[in-house]
Amino acid sequence: MLVLSVLAARFPNSFDEDVVSLTQADSDFKGYGGLCSPETKEKSFLPVSGLRPREQLPKGLLDYALFLQVPYGSSDEFELSSETVIEQSLTFLPQSQHLETFGPDENPVEFVMNQLSSIYPPIYQEWSDKLSDTALVRFCLHGLGAHRLGVEMRDGKKLFVVKTNALSGLPVREGFERYGGDMYFDKDWKPVMIIDAGQGPLRQDGIQEMVTTKPGDAGWERAKFRFRSSVFTLVTLVDHLYDVHLQKSNLFVTAMREQMSSDHPVRRFMTPFMYRTITVNDNAFHNLLTKNGMAPRCFAFTENGFGLAVAAGPSLLLDGTEVPADAGGPILFRADYVDYLKSKGIDTAYWRQVSQLFQLYLRFVLAYLECYYPKKEDFANDPEMLAVVRQYFYQLETAGPNTLSQKVDFTMPQSSGKIDEKYMFYAMFLAEIMFWVTAGHEQAGAVEVYAQDASWCAFRWVDGATVGTKQSATATALLMSFTSQPMPKLLDDDWTHLFPTPPANSGKSPTAAFQKFQEELRVMADECDAYNAASSSRPFPENFPMYVNNPRILEVSVSL
Repeated sequence: MLVLSVLAARFPNSFDEDVVSLTQADSDFKGYGGLCSPETKEKSFLPVSGLRPREQLPKGLLDYALFLQVPYGSSDEFELSSETVIEQSLTFLPQSQHLETFGPDENPVEFVMNQLSSIYPPIYQEWSDKLSDTALVRFCLHGLGAHRLGVEMRDGKKLFVVKTNALSGLPVREGFERYGGDMYFDKDWKPVMIIDAGQGPLRQDGIQEMVTTKPGDAGWERAKFRFRSSVFTLVTLVDHLYDVHLQKSNLFVTAMREQMSSDHPVRRFMTPFMYRTITVNDNAFHNLLTKNGMAPRCFAFTENGFGLAVAAGPSLLLDGTEVPADAGGPILFRADYVDYLKSKGIDTAYWRQVSQLFQLYLRFVLAYLECYYPKKEDFANDPEMLAVVRQYFYQLETAGPNTLSQKVDFTMPQSSGKIDEKYMFYAMFLAEIMFWVTAGHEQAGAVEVYAQDASWCAFRWVDGATVGTKQSATATALLMSFTSQPMPKLLDDDWTHLFPTPPANSGKSPTAAFQKFQEELRVMADECDAYNAASSSRPFPENFPMYVNNPRILEVSVSL
């Protein structure tokens, strides 16, 4: 720590960014290197000998009034924990704040890449147009806001909407604007207005000032920038860091490791989808979301505002759990949620591909289960599977302080006595987790193209600006680099060596089920590629590519 203090005194303006850059460049994790074939299984990154026994994992409790516990990286399998001394010391580094912004002739992308091109992750999305009203439609329909699209009736008309005003009441540091903006489109996807609760003063008297801006108004470009940046912030903090990392993947890997023996067929099946997850989430816990970590440094929130934003995470999610009981909620599984959204008038390429991928995962799960459970009741009554589901949903239900005295039972089907219902509930639960750690993580976390350009999306900006500060541009790009280490690919990697030998009376081959799964992934990937190649030939608003559900670009587990 003495060395860090001396360096901080020598480089007071950018020490934290410089150290993180050095940490990333010097990381001893250069990528997973590829999964193995069955013939080389003991030399792979997933050797059977690297599986650890069922055990209680040592954990740390997350800050910010949430009852979420994160296992320490030292408990990960395959001896993967690789946190460096510098990474462990990040929260002790001094913070500095600089409000210098970009001039009219300065290019934020060039600014970032001149500093970080050697460590910035590859960008596969193409956005030749980012700032027009047409690009705004794409941003909400086929881009970062696609999973947050809703509908609302206003003045007797149905409008599509993506909302961020939930962040508008949270305090930010002096010199920066608050977040906010709900973007409305008409039935033909023409922009109607942005209603922004974050532009006025932050009042405590019960009066909330709204600023409505329409296309052609003097403040339209500023309103669009504020909205895009607020979506970027909301998705990164709530959907990516909180939900995918510290809630869904964290709760599942913890329950699986604590409740399932290492030779259990389901644990073997899900192991690739949990590859490095404990290490990744421990890193998020200690280096990103903790007080004085990378995330609080990146956003404009005050310390109190950041804590409130994270604590509000459970109530800000749009994943099906927000659906009220009288509308069939809470909805747990993607296929059911897609049907619900369609009944509300939301039928988009993004959600159609989500449903297709989920069904593909489910078929793989069911084919695999047939290999080990010739009788459905054997799986439906499996005590270890029941223990995983019970622990996962109990911890999910009690994550937020508002649920401590008012439980919502997410697991009615699995507690019923009907074998078919329990069997399918378990299978869909596994497919759901597979979706979230692959395509769900890709949608919320693979934001390289957005993070690169502070004139398009920024985590913080000064009053009246339509571009982030230079310090924000660097910090955001560093965060992106820090959270983009490559993981095994979903398509064309092979992890069948993990599958245990099926019982003699099975008559089914898990390897054949895996091969069928890979074949179906290739078919969907080809369809996604063809959809993107033909995007310009389709009429508006379907004339955009859709990237994040393509199996060809998906990784098998969450990255950091």
